[in-house]
Amino acid sequence: MANDSFIDGSRARELRLAPPPAPAYAPVLRPGASAMPYPPEPGSATTGGSCAAQRVQLAGGALSSLMVHPFVTPFEQLYRRLPEEGMFSPDVSPQRPFAFELGAFQVPDRFALCLFDLRPDVYRLSGLDAGDFVPVEARRFSSIMGFEITVDQRHPGNLQYQLDPVAIQATAQAFTRAVSGPAGAGGLIPQPPPASVFNIGAANSFANAAGAGTALMPQRPTRYGPLSVPFMLVARSKQTVQVRCVIFRPVSAALAFIEYDIAGMLFPTEWLDAMMECLKPINNQPR
Repeated sequence: MANDSFIDGSRARELRLAPPPAPAYAPVLRPGASAMPYPPEPGSATTGGSCAAQRVQLAGGALSSLMVHPFVTPFEQLYRRLPEEGMFSPDVSPQRPFAFELGAFQVPDRFALCLFDLRPDVYRLSGLDAGDFVPVEARRFSSIMGFEITVDQRHPGNLQYQLDPVAIQATAQAFTRAVSGPAGAGGLIPQPPPASVFNIGAANSFANAAGAGTALMPQRPTRYGPLSVPFMLVARSKQTVQVRCVIFRPVSAALAFIEYDIAGMLFPTEWLDAMMECLKPINNQPR
């Protein structure tokens, strides 16, 4: 059973354990051009520099808004892994999960990668024709498995998924800190936290054995975060992006394969920094 069980960073520091190892091999992405491009053009004598709004007539009309510079390289990778016997073992549990890597890569030097789409999925046999597969229903295995993506072994974003259901807590202080008791001879007497704090803490740490914790995304064919707003993850020069799957309960259905699709754009770091400067709000305060 190919388990790579390790504790996440915060828990490892508490237990004084060594951090989990990085991927043994992560291929470096290939940019779309052989030579580095020129740096961003400096702004003209207008308020706001190169990010200022100007009234111009673009050559080619709306065609220029559809064109992309050759140094902006489309990026997409699709990973598929066949099921193994360890996924169906009755020994699989939140304390002994079956965790494996779906894929990993490294951003080339002096380039940046912006990820705009993530799509984890699970496929099953269609039952009609040999070799015909169909995706399972969204969130069908959300109580069995989850997916995680890390950039240099860090989870980007503010994520918390309680994939392990928590019982209804009897105390009203489920999400509050313990309060001090009445004053005594030595001052305030600290009171123990309610039992609900320990119950919720145990549920939130169920995936720590695989290094994911509450950042383990449920099985669904969509990225995380609100779907009504733009989504972007940034991986800088020489950073490693890793995608993993963690199975924390035995799989009871026959699977064809597990899939993860990741897509974005690759371009020089200088261009990303220039575009990020243009996204900053305008400061109208008098100087």
